[in-house]
Amino acid sequence: LAALTAMHASLQQRVAEKGGRVDLIRFCPHGPDDLCDCRKPRSGLFHEIAEHFQLPLAGVPVVGDSLRDLEAGVAVGCEPYLVRTGKGSKTEGKPLPAGTRIFDNLAAVAEHLLES
Repeated sequence: LAALTAMHASLQQRVAEKGGRVDLIRFCPHGPDDLCDCRKPRSGLFHEIAEHFQLPLAGVPVVGDSLRDLEAGVAVGCEPYLVRTGKGSKTEGKPLPAGTRIFDNLAAVAEHLLES
């Protein structure tokens, strides 16, 4: 938990240095055998985010490198974006949710979204 907290602090600092901000960070602290609602591919974390911001998630991008990431978002109406970084190259060879867009990395997704 200490390492994750440090990672989140580093992320927030780096984003702030570029003029941005991170409004919310959520994570699942459970293991695969805990059968919680927040561990992907379940959508509990997405429901928490929607509730926090009081916004529907239909059409919101979900970006991930695994099928589980995409499935969790698609279950609540998000649009799937697969990145080839991390596990993404292997995931690309699997059956993906309909409409999945594929990009080389997160920066390419961000650029695409900013242009849209």
